[in-house]
Amino acid sequence: MNLNIFKTARTEETEQLIGGSNGGVGGGGGGDGKKGEKAGSSSSALVHSTSVSVEIESNVMSVDAVVNALDWGPFHWMLLIQCGLSWACDATEMMLLGFLIPRITPVLMPEASKKKRNFYGFLLGAVTFSGIWCGALLFGRISDKLGRKRGYLISTVTVGFFGILCSFSTSIYMLITLRGIVGIGLGGVTCAVTLFSELVAEKYRGAAIILSIGALWTMGCVFETAVAWFCFTLPGDTHWQLFLVLSALPSLTLLAIFPWLVESPRYYMVHGQDEKALKVLKFAAARNKVKLPQSLKLQKPKQVAKTGGHMKTLLGKKYRLTTVLLWGLWFSSVISYYGLSFVTPLYFSFQNHNEYFVTMLSALAEIPGMITTSYLVDKIGRKKTKAVMFTMGGTASLVLSFTSLPFGVLTIAAIVARGSVLGAFNDLYVYTPEVYPTTSRAFGLGLCSAVARIAGIIVSYISFSNESASSAASAVLIYALGAYMGAVLSMCLPYETKGRKLEDNAEENPED
Repeated sequence: MNLNIFKTARTEETEQLIGGSNGGVGGGGGGDGKKGEKAGSSSSALVHSTSVSVEIESNVMSVDAVVNALDWGPFHWMLLIQCGLSWACDATEMMLLGFLIPRITPVLMPEASKKKRNFYGFLLGAVTFSGIWCGALLFGRISDKLGRKRGYLISTVTVGFFGILCSFSTSIYMLITLRGIVGIGLGGVTCAVTLFSELVAEKYRGAAIILSIGALWTMGCVFETAVAWFCFTLPGDTHWQLFLVLSALPSLTLLAIFPWLVESPRYYMVHGQDEKALKVLKFAAARNKVKLPQSLKLQKPKQVAKTGGHMKTLLGKKYRLTTVLLWGLWFSSVISYYGLSFVTPLYFSFQNHNEYFVTMLSALAEIPGMITTSYLVDKIGRKKTKAVMFTMGGTASLVLSFTSLPFGVLTIAAIVARGSVLGAFNDLYVYTPEVYPTTSRAFGLGLCSAVARIAGIIVSYISFSNESASSAASAVLIYALGAYMGAVLSMCLPYETKGRKLEDNAEENPED
């Protein structure tokens, strides 16, 4: 994990922030690099970065400069929880499928044949992923047009409300329909990533996003496995209803703390709402005990956001190759990670091992993968980190496909495979918002997520149609190939975003 988050910022780093060339006090990326130089007004204030104090002598700053000056503090820890909980919700709702599908079809379809039950099990997973596909596109547009916070709220309400309604299903058709709506809500999880990435200083962004996503995603996986272990070992036929209700608890918890969530100042600025952006930044500064100039004004972006044109931006000359490669990477990530998540319980249950124990152990094992990734993204860069983690995940998955190996070896392979692939997936959530401009950031992230859900539908079929350990092992082999494909595509990306400021408009130079 990048320990800079927990350390006092160094004096020279903060001085470079105030007077350096990366968007300094004078505004965007055009400073001359001289420390402490006046950039306009004589109005001054002290910025406190823990024990470090640096003089600011300008009342005109870019959003990028203010966000970097905020450093890391109580405001960001609260934001991490508020945005990271979306991943706990996502994890519980997705892990839910692996435990629910094999158990719900005999309850709601007692007279159906095994083949018919398998088909409806696949349909339940496929419709959920189809809903996420629709939701990712829908909420990407909502987030860029109406705001990250509003899109995030609608998404969370949808997941929580319809997640609980699923427990009242009286037929498989009703359950499939409701899970599809839950899927639409899950498609809005990308709103939280966009919001978080736009409020974190560049030097913390990589590790912080991975910490936010990885840690709380893993907590959601562990929580869901514990809930399944508890519910499905109870006597009777109603345990699945309790399981669905308890699975909605993370969403309800998130809704309870929603009133304290802020909107992205970058969103406000590109939509011409300067005063609202300034209010958010001053609130964040007060929470972090950072003093900004009393008469602070924000430097306007090069142009005000225009409605529409997202696809033209993403598939234009500047982003075309990046967009296509990202679609392939997101596809690979979903194939390998969700494939392993879904098939692991089945794989070990076929071998008469405790599926709950192995699944929980695999979920906890994601923590080392998260820590490794959070360190590497700022050490060797986003592209190389993805390649390394995908390669590790593919190799471990390959080992897992050999069913004749001892249980201990297979368990370790499952742990390494899942942790590594999740690390690569988390890296994608760092890279994708960094490479796109504010005007199309949420839509670009949502579109990548939508393309990836096609892989989710394929994974549902591959994973839940297995009837033996050997067929499950064949599925694992496919997931290994998906991880290796991700490693190759990672190194083909044209841009490295480590150390790069976020763009507000597509016209900006990505290397500034």
